[in-house]
Amino acid sequence: MIAGALPLMRLDVAMSDAQAGWIVGTAFAIPYGITALTLAAVLRGRQASIGWLIGGVVVWTTATLVTGTAQSSATLTVARAGLGIGQAMFVPVAIAWLVDTAGTNDRARALSLFTSGSTIGRSTALLTVGALLSALAVMARDAPGSLLGDVAQWRWLFVITALPNIIMLPLLVSIRTPTRDALAARAADRPDPDPPRGPRDASVSTEVHWWTFALFLAAAIMPILLIQAMGAWLPTLFVRDRGLQPAQAAILLGAITLFAAPAGQLAAGWLMTRYASWHGHIPAIILAGLATALLPLAGLIWAPGLTGAVIGVALTNLILGIASFCGLFGVQLLSPAATRVTVNGIFLALVTLFGVGVGPLLTGVLATIAGTGTAGTSIATGATGGALGTALFATGVIASGVCGLAAVAVRHRYRQQYAA
Repeated sequence: MIAGALPLMRLDVAMSDAQAGWIVGTAFAIPYGITALTLAAVLRGRQASIGWLIGGVVVWTTATLVTGTAQSSATLTVARAGLGIGQAMFVPVAIAWLVDTAGTNDRARALSLFTSGSTIGRSTALLTVGALLSALAVMARDAPGSLLGDVAQWRWLFVITALPNIIMLPLLVSIRTPTRDALAARAADRPDPDPPRGPRDASVSTEVHWWTFALFLAAAIMPILLIQAMGAWLPTLFVRDRGLQPAQAAILLGAITLFAAPAGQLAAGWLMTRYASWHGHIPAIILAGLATALLPLAGLIWAPGLTGAVIGVALTNLILGIASFCGLFGVQLLSPAATRVTVNGIFLALVTLFGVGVGPLLTGVLATIAGTGTAGTSIATGATGGALGTALFATGVIASGVCGLAAVAVRHRYRQQYAA
């Protein structure tokens, strides 16, 4: 949401591209990482209660409302921190819960449904920004002098979009945590009719090989770094470079990613379910996906006309969706069941710190160094968009290089642990 609203927010809250990258990414990522690491330590070897999920939603809903009232970049930083804390209380527990409940045969498919739901939510947020900005503009025009007309439209976005969280809370309260005996009984009722041949699942082990995990993480984080950089800066890029209004950019990008990003997640889930033999080659798959994504990324930045840019956005999201899912799924394969919440907490903390925290900030810093955009830059001109696109592509090249080094380093270790 904040990426879609950012061009309008900067009219009321002065910030450079680097400051905007900090608010969108790093101010969220650091508290998220700290909270997820703390959760990983607290819940080590323990089953999480529903209270963590409820508490997370309450905290991030409050932070969303504070975002809408912010008058300065400092307040926005605090609000983004609250959002990070709330979501870090929710996501690691939810993923571990889902993987444990789904069982060995269905975990890839179930996890892909979860991650595709995440991308649908992100895409729907952009569509919601565009639709609400358009609707609020009409309502403000028809009601001059009213509270709706006096308050900046982007502020109402964060009030309105906090409502679904409030509606969701009773549903979370109604959920009951399944006991370990219940999970074991469920697994016994669903024996594998056709167990896959080849390496067995590493989760039957009781030991986490942390050096292998660290190398694998360095590869898995890079597609997410580029995804977050794109999510943060594509709305601004399409406003600057393609001459769209903020609402138009949000609607267009939201419509594209609404289909392309979940399609990548679902495709990866189907592939990992259908071809179990690929599980031992996940680091190479991540690298291949990230490197391939550079081609449509170049197209969305430099292709003449809007059509080429739209195709580039769709293909880049599709390919990065496959690569990012493989990273998350590989973590589940490397994680013993008894420590899955802890490992997921560490993984998501570091992914957020480096992927979310570095991706938008790195692109913003590169753009600022190149002389693009200051607090006074007009969102209606394309004078600075070219350098911003170059900075985004440079972020992709850097991510591919780091992923390549990590994938080569972890390849043999990963296969050895997977086959153990």
